Amino acid sequence: MQATRFSVGVDVSKAKLDLALRLHGKCKNKVISNDQVGFRTLLAWLDEHVPGGAAAAHVCMEATGSYHEAVALFLCDHAVMVSVVNPFLIKRSGESTLQRNKTDKIDARVIAHFCDERAPDAFVPPSQGVRLLQALVIRLHTLQAMSQAEHNRLDVAHDAVKPSIQAVIDNLAEAMSEVRQQIAETIDNDTDLKHRSDLLL
Repeated sequence: MQATRFSVGVDVSKAKLDLALRLHGKCKNKVISNDQVGFRTLLAWLDEHVPGGAAAAHVCMEATGSYHEAVALFLCDHAVMVSVVNPFLIKRSGESTLQRNKTDKIDARVIAHFCDERAPDAFVPPSQGVRLLQALVIRLHTLQAMSQAEHNRLDVAHDAVKPSIQAVIDNLAEAMSEVRQQIAETIDNDTDLKHRSDLLL
């Protein structure tokens, strides 16, 4: 017999998370920051207000670019069931319940209602190795963009500042080399990543 889970809708924005916990047909709301401090507050809030604690919660949120990723991973790492849902499905659910008003608080309630009604599948987080690889690749892309920008400046720069620009380019080249080495080591040290190394590279 499947244990009872209590639906929690999370409306995600860059700076904050609007929460809505459904209890006996009513909603309990809270607003927290979208950062590690807020995530710990969320976990404590679930433990305090969900019958059975955070382990009995089913937290649902929209896929909102990159803003939802950190809180979804945090909750998964703390054994909380999480679903990340296509925003279109949430919008349709809100329309079907004739919810015309739109605020972050109301959106969180709509998401909680969707979670309660549809019981969406659990989000499967990437492994620690994949997360590390993703972070390194993003960093490499950032350094490459910075290097290209400096190369573009060098082409048109006054002779007086060219040595400074070249020094930055050299430092960026060294940093990129170090990140590439970290990427190679990450793949080499993770069995699953190593098996997929050709695809990853």
